Amino acid sequence: MGTRILYEDGASSRPAQNTEKKRTVPRARRLCALALLMLLPLHGLAVDRGRQVVVTKPDDAARLMDAVENAVWAADGKPASKAVYVVYSTECAWSKRLFDETRALVGNVQLRWIPVAGNTAASVVAGRDSTSVGSAFVGRGARADAAAQRGVVYNQGVMDSITYQLRPYDRSKTFAFPTLVYRSGKSVKVVAGNPRNLATLAAEVASEPRAASLVPAGIALTAQAPTLLRSRNLPKWAHLNDTPMIFRAVPSPQAPPIDDLAKDFLVPVSGIVGTTGWIEVAPWGLDKRKAYVHDPLMARMALLDYPVRPQGGQWQAPAVVQVREFPDSDAHVLETLKPGERYRRSGVVEHGGHVWDQIVLYADGAVGYVRR
Repeated sequence: MGTRILYEDGASSRPAQNTEKKRTVPRARRLCALALLMLLPLHGLAVDRGRQVVVTKPDDAARLMDAVENAVWAADGKPASKAVYVVYSTECAWSKRLFDETRALVGNVQLRWIPVAGNTAASVVAGRDSTSVGSAFVGRGARADAAAQRGVVYNQGVMDSITYQLRPYDRSKTFAFPTLVYRSGKSVKVVAGNPRNLATLAAEVASEPRAASLVPAGIALTAQAPTLLRSRNLPKWAHLNDTPMIFRAVPSPQAPPIDDLAKDFLVPVSGIVGTTGWIEVAPWGLDKRKAYVHDPLMARMALLDYPVRPQGGQWQAPAVVQVREFPDSDAHVLETLKPGERYRRSGVVEHGGHVWDQIVLYADGAVGYVRR
């Protein structure tokens, strides 16, 4: 979370940091598996103004193009097999200059403007044509609805995705407006800032027949706001698998990847997306833009409704016992206890046709559940 957005005058903005300190809970044998440091590097590094990056690996090139092709872009020029995607702000003077200087270029290629910032950005998402792009630059953006606002947020995810995907290729510290992305031969080229020679740009862009009729997936993905349910039991989500988990801009596998999370890190949960298995998380803070992770098991655990009947006394393991995070047989195992180990009982739960003892498992008062 440290990318600065660079404007034509050198001004920049920096998102606020949001970290979760590592919780160290002493216990005889181990620490709580969920009490870990959260340090999610969303909004990582991108390409400095004046830099060019060529992505040559076929899989990397395809993923990068997929992100920009499915942004909610505005078509500038007639449909064409040659397309140049422009990530920009409607209040960026360099982006306006690019628009003005490319009027003769749009007969040979189609520019596809992806607004990610600016007071009139939503009007471009709503209009999706060259008129809306030009009007927005001079502050005459038309009224935009909530779907258009969601489109801008989705496009911000596309910007994050470019940042994320370029990490193996470039370690710059700013994201320049405008940034151009296009196919060039078998590679994908990323140009940060205005191209030095627009006359050669059209010849450099590779022709792809499917580009002419492309309908970006971002339109459908932002048509409706996700239905969010309150997370009853999951204030923070932890990744527990060895393979990094992908965060996406909206709750869909079609959405652009914006970062990944390593094992045992925590992020705040802001809601559960219906019964889809998607979890809305808030890496930048609960009042900031959200990201989405697909974890059907934990999404279901977050919605469990299980009243706890207080009950004291001591609990003793009658055999080898698995203590689960929630009173559900599919819940993650927090600890495996040996016969005879004793803990304080704090409650009893009847759920799913079974009776569960709630025991105080850790020194900080965190509980677990054992099925009788």
